Amino acid sequence: MAFTDNCDLYAAVHEDGVNLVINHIMRQRPSLFNYGTSDVAHNREMWCSPVSFTRDVTKYFNPIFSVQAPIPVLGADSPPVGLGFCVQLTKAQIDFHPSNVISLPSELSPPLKQQHFALQFRVCGAIECPSSKEIDGIPVPGPNDPATGAKEGLQPVVLRGKLNCFCLDVFVIGHFERAIIAGTESLLGKVDDMDIVDIKPDALEDNIICYVKTAVSVVLREKLTIPLSTFALSFPLFGLATVTLSPTPNPPVPNNPAVEKDQLKIFITMKVI
Repeated sequence: MAFTDNCDLYAAVHEDGVNLVINHIMRQRPSLFNYGTSDVAHNREMWCSPVSFTRDVTKYFNPIFSVQAPIPVLGADSPPVGLGFCVQLTKAQIDFHPSNVISLPSELSPPLKQQHFALQFRVCGAIECPSSKEIDGIPVPGPNDPATGAKEGLQPVVLRGKLNCFCLDVFVIGHFERAIIAGTESLLGKVDDMDIVDIKPDALEDNIICYVKTAVSVVLREKLTIPLSTFALSFPLFGLATVTLSPTPNPPVPNNPAVEKDQLKIFITMKVI
């Protein structure tokens, strides 16, 4: 059956092209993939992994890291105490059905199901572990204010120390679906399952997977939800008629978009009025 039997136009993007774009973005905008406190961001020796970036990043004074606030030490409020940290996404790639780019772990029941895609991330990170001397340098709060009963205000303290970096390989299985978002039919990436390799005990792995799965789902929803009207186009044809292009509905096309043969495929219907 021809690709256009149930539509007028057909377009596809190959997984190799998508991965090439991902790598390009990682080198052009490294701050989208590297996060840390100010001391980490400005000291390459503290990075958990080297960062590859283009000359334009330094030429135009673009940041390599996104500077973040320290991680708070719970219960410490007199003064508030935070820890420096580093988190880096060092690898990201996608694999459209059938799977031939990413080797899925057994926990995700390979092979990849039809009309699904797989993602693989490598996340490296660490928190700064302060020495006893660093902790002993935290100021002790003064007496309560006799008028208010409050302790004397002390400036927040950020503890510095050694980074004990680790890396995790994260595997995600998902699919694309058409959904109504804010009253508009949109194309949305959905996470079906996820696994992180070799974390014990199981409860710790479950909690980390819960956080990462939530983060990926939220990012997909906030950043990669595409209104189907984006694929629609209307233009005059030599003043004789108006041509309108819009996504072909399901049915007659079984899957639109379709994830198959290592590609993401879009089917378009054309109307001439």
